[in-house]
Amino acid sequence: MIKRLRSRISLPIYFSLALFIIFLITMLITGVLIYLLMFFGLLDEQILQDKKILTLIILIACTIIGSVISITSSRRWLKSIQTFIDAIDQLAKGNFSMRMQLTKPPEFKILSENINRMAEELGGIEILRTDFVNNFSHEFRTPIVSIKGFAEILKDDALSKEERNEYLDIVIEESTRLAALASNVLNISKIEAQAILSDRQPFNVGEQIRQCILLLHTKLTKKHISFKANVQDYEVSGNKEMLSQVWLNLLDNAIKFTPEHGEIEVTMKRVKDRIEITIRDNGEGISPSALPKVFAKFYQQDTSHSTAGNGLGLTIVRKIIGLHDGTITCDSVPSQGTIFTTLLPASKKVEKEMGATSK
Repeated sequence: MIKRLRSRISLPIYFSLALFIIFLITMLITGVLIYLLMFFGLLDEQILQDKKILTLIILIACTIIGSVISITSSRRWLKSIQTFIDAIDQLAKGNFSMRMQLTKPPEFKILSENINRMAEELGGIEILRTDFVNNFSHEFRTPIVSIKGFAEILKDDALSKEERNEYLDIVIEESTRLAALASNVLNISKIEAQAILSDRQPFNVGEQIRQCILLLHTKLTKKHISFKANVQDYEVSGNKEMLSQVWLNLLDNAIKFTPEHGEIEVTMKRVKDRIEITIRDNGEGISPSALPKVFAKFYQQDTSHSTAGNGLGLTIVRKIIGLHDGTITCDSVPSQGTIFTTLLPASKKVEKEMGATSK
C-alpha cells in the first residue's frame, strides 16, 4: 500500500512535502531550544518580555537550524541530480553500456528509464555504424585491390593477347562492381534520409512488373530459365521509379540464385485492400540462420563473394516498401528455393472497385 502511494506522489508534491517537513522540524527544534534556554535560566524575564529581542532570537535560531536541515536533506536530491550528470557525461564519452536505477520520485524514474532507452538505442546505432564502416571498407577495398593487381600485371609486355583481354575483362568487371556499390550506397543514404514519400501517383504495377521482366529477358535466356508470370493490371499509389527498383532487385536476385534450366514464378493477387506480389524461385534457398539477416546492410550468404552483388539490394527494397506503407517477407527452404512476398496498399480506385463488388 505504501509503495503504491509512493509511486503516485509526483515531483511537485515531493518538494512541497519536503519544504513542509523542513519547516515543521525547524519550528519544533527552535521551540525546544527556547524552552531549554528558559528552563536553565539562560533567558531572563526581561528578554522574554521584550518582543523585538525575542523575535530576533527566534528568527536567528530558525535561520540557522533551517539552513542546517536544508543543506543536510538536499544532499539526497543533489545526489540524484549528480547521478543524471554523471550518466549524461558517460554517454557523451561514448559509454553506451551505462544504466540508471533511480526509482523515485516518479519523474526521476521515468527520466532514468528514458536515458537507459536512449543509451541502448545509441549502443545499437554504434554497433550498426561500426559494422557498416567495416563492411563498406571491405566491399570497397576488394575491387580496388583487384584492379590494382591486374593493372600491374598488364604492364608486363610478355602477356599474350588472350591473357591481356582476360585481365582487362576482370578490371572492367571489378570497376563495374565498384561503380554499382558507390551508386547503391548513395541510393540507400538518400532513401534512408527520406521519412515521408511525397511523390506519389497511381499507376499500373502489373504493367511495371512486366516491363521489368522484359528488361531482364537476356539474363533469363542466358541461363535458360523457365519463367511463369500471373500478373494482373492492378493499380497502386506510389513512386514509380522507386518501385521499379524493387522489382528489378527482386527479379535479378531470383535469376542470380536460380540454377540453369531452373524456374521462376511471379504471381499477383488482391488481398482485401492490398496487392500481393510474390516472386518465387527454385534455387539453392537460404539457410534458417541466414534468413533473419537477408535485409541487413552488406549481408551476403555467400561469404566467398563468388556471386555478384554487394548486399545492399534487399536493404534498399525493404526501405522502399516501408516508405510505401507496405511489407516484404522472405521464406525459404534450403535446396528448394526462396519466396519474396510483397504487400502494397491498393490505390483508392481499386478500393472503390472492391467496395462496389462487395455491394
